[in-house]
Amino acid sequence: MERLPLRSVLLALPLVLLTGCPDRNLVRPADPNAAAARGSESVYVIEAKGHPLVVDWQPEHRGDLEVAMREGVAVVTYDAGGLRLLKDCRIDGNYGFIGVNTKEQIVRLESADEVKANLPAAGLGILANVGGELGRSQQLDVAIVMVGKKKTTWATASKKDLKGSCQGATHFVRGATIGAFAMRTGAKGRARTVAELFGSGVAADLSRSKSVESVDGALDACRKASPEAEGPPSQCGALIRLELVRLGERSAQHAQAAAAATPQATLEAEACPQGFVFSEGKCTKPEAATTHVCKLGDVRDCSVQCEKGNAQSCDALGIMFALGQGVSQSHDEAAKLFAKACEAGWANACFNLGVGFENGRGVPKDGAKAVKLYAMACGEGLAIGCASAGRSILWGLGVQKDPTTGVKLLQMGCNGGDESACSDLGVMVLGGVGGLTKDDKVAAGLFKRACDGNVAIGCTNYAYMFEFGRGVPKSAPVAAEIYDKVCDFDPSTCVWRGVMLMAGLGGRKKDAKQAGAEFQKACNKAQQTGTAGTSGELLACILTNELYGAKNRLDSQMADAAAQTWSETCKAGTARDCTQLGLVALAAGQKAQAKQLVSHGCTTGDPWACELAKHAALK
Repeated sequence: MERLPLRSVLLALPLVLLTGCPDRNLVRPADPNAAAARGSESVYVIEAKGHPLVVDWQPEHRGDLEVAMREGVAVVTYDAGGLRLLKDCRIDGNYGFIGVNTKEQIVRLESADEVKANLPAAGLGILANVGGELGRSQQLDVAIVMVGKKKTTWATASKKDLKGSCQGATHFVRGATIGAFAMRTGAKGRARTVAELFGSGVAADLSRSKSVESVDGALDACRKASPEAEGPPSQCGALIRLELVRLGERSAQHAQAAAAATPQATLEAEACPQGFVFSEGKCTKPEAATTHVCKLGDVRDCSVQCEKGNAQSCDALGIMFALGQGVSQSHDEAAKLFAKACEAGWANACFNLGVGFENGRGVPKDGAKAVKLYAMACGEGLAIGCASAGRSILWGLGVQKDPTTGVKLLQMGCNGGDESACSDLGVMVLGGVGGLTKDDKVAAGLFKRACDGNVAIGCTNYAYMFEFGRGVPKSAPVAAEIYDKVCDFDPSTCVWRGVMLMAGLGGRKKDAKQAGAEFQKACNKAQQTGTAGTSGELLACILTNELYGAKNRLDSQMADAAAQTWSETCKAGTARDCTQLGLVALAAGQKAQAKQLVSHGCTTGDPWACELAKHAALK
């Protein structure tokens, strides 16, 4: 992303630098009222994740962050001393861009507390500059124009994922809001428009000696942006707000989804430092907020804030009714709350209402309405909305089938940080679906992005690319390492660890007994629900039955669907799928066909097929 120059910076004293520890001499005020306004020389720190503004950064530090986000996933230190980029530290990953319907907002910071909670990089320097006038005669107005988001598929990370010089690392940058901003001090109580703040006629509002003025980007350029664009317009690519996640924290979205096993649990709540609430685009004290975003699980506060008209709180309350969390489960009540929040413009609620229509929860089942709601959420930058609409359109679920449009929406979902969309898109690239060019290297990159986000099938597909040298250097040891990683967090994928053990691949010693244990581990997950819900579980159950004499139940519908898919990919030259198709035939009692398919898999490059062919079950 091209770094845009700052039009003007008028500060009586310089701001705290981002890349080093704050220099107290730079921000020490001459005005005795400044110390009282600042309180202690520290910012307020979020506990786990949050969305601080970065409109206070100087141009060179903004440029450093842009470079860091091009070279990998950016890592920062965020403590009482402020927010600082670790330029030589990163996580191995990348960011995609998703456009949104252009949004304009003015955030008014009216106290020292609000500055320290919302501007952690250089807020202390600003307070030193404006002194005790903030909150009495002055306020700090920030005009924001948002046209898109940059997002990585990394939703969680720990210190073991860091690369480089990372001492002091506390958070990684999950994403960033992109567009333009204008920040200016002005007379307290005066309401100014976005255009005024971006314009040049506001200097009269500023104190002659104590003023802050910072503008990045052009308002007119932002107003011409399209939500379907692959990148922001020229002069509208400034970093405005970061999404930070503490290292080692499990994201709220993933924790809720795992607990509920439903896409309705996708709320990414705004987070503020302890003692603050999120209201009107900023973290503020509860007593200063007319209404605020409630915390998921706080039924009473969510009810109160929803009644006051806070759309995000209505969505949170709807999720609680959908899950039966703190209240009696009621899909009807959930649907009403989602509809209310969606009408007020909250994208996540539109998505959740779409889930209701897709599954007939609280509303009549209607695939077309579901897709429309998913598309609405997508237009507001909700990546899972793009991905859900894309899948429905790609396969013609409730709407007319349109592979080209479906693939385009999957691309938007993947670029917006939806890791599952990246996995699906990789499969589409391998097959050249929807007008996509077949490209193994591109597909491998998409599988990696999915695996970065802990999508099990994305990891197994990525490992497969290494196992067979498709789009990446052939390396069975690397494949085995990835299979091990994914097996540890999703037992349904342990079938592939078993494959490596059975065939002695990737540096593993042949161990038929341990391989059988891995197959049974994967199959057990299917038996817990009474169905082999994934192709990996299906294969695991077939292997334990046919090779180890188990009596596991097989899902005939899954077997038929897998056979149809693998029949096509086997014909297209995918050796492993010929092997898998042979195992399905074996389970169906078609031994001659099974032998033929497994033999074909062996001769076309699948070493596991060669090992299988030696087994008594295929003799």
